[in-house]
Order: sequence, then C-alpha cells, then structure tokens
Amino acid sequence: MRATRTHVSTGLPTDGSRWRLRSLDAVQSARLAEAATASCRTASAEPTRWDALDARLLELLSMDGRMSLRDLSAASDASLSTVRRRTQSLRASRLMLRCDLARPLSAMYFASVPGQHLEETSQVLAGLREVRSCAITAGPHNLVVDVWLRTLHDVHAFEAHVSRRLPRLTVTDRSVVLRTVKHMGRLLDRDGHSVGVVPLRHPED
Repeated sequence: MRATRTHVSTGLPTDGSRWRLRSLDAVQSARLAEAATASCRTASAEPTRWDALDARLLELLSMDGRMSLRDLSAASDASLSTVRRRTQSLRASRLMLRCDLARPLSAMYFASVPGQHLEETSQVLAGLREVRSCAITAGPHNLVVDVWLRTLHDVHAFEAHVSRRLPRLTVTDRSVVLRTVKHMGRLLDRDGHSVGVVPLRHPED
C-alpha cells in the first residue's frame, strides 16, 4: 500500500445491514419485522458499559450468527435466561445481525450533486436494488456509493441507468473491486464464499 484516502461521512442513507435480497413478499417481510420489534421491545434500549459476557456473545455471534440461545449459553458459561436477556438488550441498542451473499464484483462510485438536491438524490440511490450502501461525505465528492454487480459490463450499464434517473448527479470517479479477501470478519475465496472467520472483538478487550 502506497497511499490511503479518507472520506469523512456525514450521513448514511443506507448500508449493508438494510440491504435486502427481496425474495420475501410484503407479508413475510412484515412478519419478520414484527418479530424483531417484539423481541427488542422487551429489552432496555439504554446502552450500558460492555462487560465480559457482552464481549463473549459478540465474538460467538460473529462466528455464527445463527447460534441458538442454548448454544450461546453453553459456549459463554451463562444461564439461558441471562443470555436471552442480554442478547435482546444488545440487539436493541448495540448489536446488528445481517446476512451477506457471495457476489462476483462490486464498484464504488464517487459522485457529486448540488447541495440542495443532496438529500433527495441520496434517498433515490438508497432505493436502487444494486446499491449496497450510500454515504454522504464531506470532501471532493459528496456521495460515495457501493454497488454490487454481476459483470464488468454492468459498471457502465448501472452508471447509465443512474444518469437517466438522476440527471443532476455527476460521477467523477469509479473504483472496481475485482476480489474481496475479507468482509465483516469472513475470509473469502475467489468466488466470494466464506472459507474462514476472524471473530469480532470489542475494542475494549
């Protein structure tokens, strides 16, 4: 690595945790949202200081986000009721579960739009199927958009689609990611499949 470039984000209209495959219909999606809301409603939304159990649960869930409460209890040496209560509290305030897919490639678009149209434009971008994340930034560009694509040809096809949809938007730079070796703690092969995991640890550990 010879140089780095930092973009200070002032807003995040959407990110990977909100991206959906859209395989579920509206009724199915509503059921999942209702179940998640009901689970978090029983927990305190007031964040408290991380302790050893919180850190252990974070580590375990980063290795397998599908672990049952019973398995979490056994692996953390805590009672089932304590683990249930603590995971509900974490999900209500500090822990977010997400599901990722293997993707052939992705591209970052660095774009700008007049300030008075920034909020409207970012919301439109956030609603596009290919957009994985969209950040409002303070710097040479006021929008940085991460897009998942199928082929290299789609890099220009997507940009053409966006230009027709948002004529005020100007893409000033592009960065194509041909391979991702690590994502959200997962080590990936050339096809984007998980082949290993580096457990997440709380910064205080």
